Amino acid sequence: MNTAANDNQVTELIAILSTTLANIDVEYEFELARIRSTAKPDLRAVILDTVRQRHVERREPYVRQIAELRTRIDAR
Repeated sequence: MNTAANDNQVTELIAILSTTLANIDVEYEFELARIRSTAKPDLRAVILDTVRQRHVERREPYVRQIAELRTRIDAR
């Protein structure tokens, strides 16, 4: 496979992963808004911390993979 075609495939994969990250972020924002409006005040902080941590953990593999793919492109 030639380098240009491989670079295009990697770029396309980065775009797909970035879209997935955007979707995860939108879901997170909706969840935060729902919690802020419905959770009892005395539980809200704990719930928000848990949701934030889960969000970071959910995003991490995608962020790592994008970084690896960008490194691969930059190494050429």
